[in-house]
Amino acid sequence: MPPREQRFERIMNDRYCVLLGPVARFTQVQRLRLAPGDVVETVAEIRRLVSESGHLDAEWWVGDSATPRDLAKRLLELGLVRAERPPHEPRFTAMALVDAPAEVPGVVARPVETFEEYELASDIAENAFAVPESERAEWRRIARERWEIEKAPESRVKRFLAWVDGQPAATATAVFGDAGALLIGGSTLPEARGRGAYRALVRTRWDEAVRRGTPGLVVQAGAMSRPILERLGFQPVCRIEALLDPSSA
Repeated sequence: MPPREQRFERIMNDRYCVLLGPVARFTQVQRLRLAPGDVVETVAEIRRLVSESGHLDAEWWVGDSATPRDLAKRLLELGLVRAERPPHEPRFTAMALVDAPAEVPGVVARPVETFEEYELASDIAENAFAVPESERAEWRRIARERWEIEKAPESRVKRFLAWVDGQPAATATAVFGDAGALLIGGSTLPEARGRGAYRALVRTRWDEAVRRGTPGLVVQAGAMSRPILERLGFQPVCRIEALLDPSSA
């Protein structure tokens, strides 16, 4: 098994799923299925788990299927806040695509091929998402190890770059599963927006999913990406509220 800083850890039971990433601030709480009387106890349990793991800034994703129905309201009353601090957003839409998106002429988009391109993609994403310097330093510390993992033929994670007029303009990542690909991290430099780089990255990830025999894409769309994804044919599946837990900071 890789060292702790190189891997993801998933802790899941019938009430929740906690995903701990390779850096301390990659902390997500998902798939919440709580009984009304269990909310307070479960929040305390997850707070202990996050603290004991050395993680920070737990982000709770409360989807339409989360229970109880007023879970977001209850979490706010317990001290969580809406995720409005960059790079977070307070609301997302889960979307899916099962038909090929349009090709984008004039934009080159492909998987990264070298560590230098991997670092370039990281810089673009961090700048586009306004990632704090402290978090950037954490990712830079393990960049070489992450690249070695992701470039392996058996890796399910692949990072992509797009070039506009010969200049690096955007990046995105895909996590390939048994039924399709999860699109994450799509980000474009401000000066390159509106030139098709984001759309080209969707198309090249679709092509890779098809190559792997799993022609389907899912994504958690934010305010900027949802209109683009809708035009590409993505359909909404559910809404997600994102909350941050300051007590885990």
